[in-house]
Amino acid sequence: MPDPLALSSAWGASPGDQTDIAPLLGLNAVLETSWLRKGISRDHFLTELLTDLHQRRLVPLLAMLPKRWRLGAAALPDHLRKLAELLEGGSVSPLLLAALADDLHHLFPVQDNATGATADALKRWTATTVQPGPDAAGQPLPQSLKAWKEQADHGQHEQAHNAAAGGLRQLGADLVWQNHGLQNLQSAASRWGNTLMAQVFNALGANHLPPSVRGTSGRDTPFLFEGVSTSQQLLELLRTRGWSCKARVRASVASFGLGASCPNTAATTTTWLQVPLAVPYRTGLLDQGEELEALLPHCSLELELTPPDAQAPTLLQYYQGTEGFNGWAAMNDLHRPWQNDRTNGSVAYPGEPIEAAQLDLALDLCDLMAAVHNSAATQGKLRTGGYGALGFCIDSTALIEQALTGRCHLFPLTLGGIWRERLREHLEQLLDQGLRVIDDTSVERYRQALDTLPCDLHLHGNACAGALERLRASQPAHSPFLLVRRLNGEEHRR
Repeated sequence: MPDPLALSSAWGASPGDQTDIAPLLGLNAVLETSWLRKGISRDHFLTELLTDLHQRRLVPLLAMLPKRWRLGAAALPDHLRKLAELLEGGSVSPLLLAALADDLHHLFPVQDNATGATADALKRWTATTVQPGPDAAGQPLPQSLKAWKEQADHGQHEQAHNAAAGGLRQLGADLVWQNHGLQNLQSAASRWGNTLMAQVFNALGANHLPPSVRGTSGRDTPFLFEGVSTSQQLLELLRTRGWSCKARVRASVASFGLGASCPNTAATTTTWLQVPLAVPYRTGLLDQGEELEALLPHCSLELELTPPDAQAPTLLQYYQGTEGFNGWAAMNDLHRPWQNDRTNGSVAYPGEPIEAAQLDLALDLCDLMAAVHNSAATQGKLRTGGYGALGFCIDSTALIEQALTGRCHLFPLTLGGIWRERLREHLEQLLDQGLRVIDDTSVERYRQALDTLPCDLHLHGNACAGALERLRASQPAHSPFLLVRRLNGEEHRR
């Protein structure tokens, strides 16, 4: 069976691959060498390898591991054993993802006193404070650009990357679940500024909620920033002060917050080999009689706000996230040239840039969707803010694009019919209670998107051609992964 995470020997030929700072080694190869070097059984090695891995990250890792390295169900926590048995024999599929998402809240209902990943999505979205770290006290959001910049410049509270993984340790001289040796894409001040501004946009979006609904999340009064109460007004204010504002639909290979690296023993100095991670899946599409495989993407609506002095832009992304709510989040990535470089082709930007009046409409749609999805998740007590059941990051991004343009470029889409109906019902309920929108067309656009957004759970007949087109459009133009290169045409051009 071919390795679905196999890397191309052509990666590194272009200066943009940056293998001088990020040389790569495949996951299968590092697992083999680590296991052999430690001289222990495979099961013992895997158990040790995953001991410190946060359980939320263990689920995608089960799907990343090569088949012969899949951890036996007996070694997993009770609630993950059945999932391990499902994944033991093959890759995930859109149908399996949708089935798991649909049943998860029935199998593991959220308790009334739930905290952490199962906490109230509405409270997360509407919050007017931010936490510098998991155990830190919430800090009030800035309410002016001056205060925002001062907090960003002096906010040296951001947790180190991967700190949320729970103190992952190095296993001897081998694999670690962090990307050692890599730098962040932006400075600490820029990253904290991103975090603050993302929640400013969320808090402004929450002003659209009916007062009775907003009050249940602890917000009695509207939040104001520079005296404005909506994200569209904030954009207009930024433009009048010389800022450049644009958004793009974004797709890249997903690693679900996981990173991995190992020491480069062949180097004369201490350097690290980076281990690209991804989740392979069966697409449900045939090519010359064989089912196509691909790598699950991470998708979002990327918002880039560049100040007039052309300093570092503020980078945000809107999506339905594993953080436990639907809304804006900071784009505070480590620089992984094989996965998230915005200039070398490892990020796909299908469609045209979204600017001016179209961007205002996009933000109104984001606010509307976040209000519906988060209040629906809270009312239904859905785990992780409805992640999966109310769509994955791919679905929420596709809904925005579908509502904005009447079409979408993303694959796979798994938002099921019953959940679309529940979202529609919750929309009507909020409108009856007094939900506000800026653009009168936003509500009808959202209704139409719920009706017309493709669903990739059972593909056959005429639907296959469009789905294949979206699958290819979701692929980065440049990647070390052979699965991606076969879909984007890179392997054929060699």
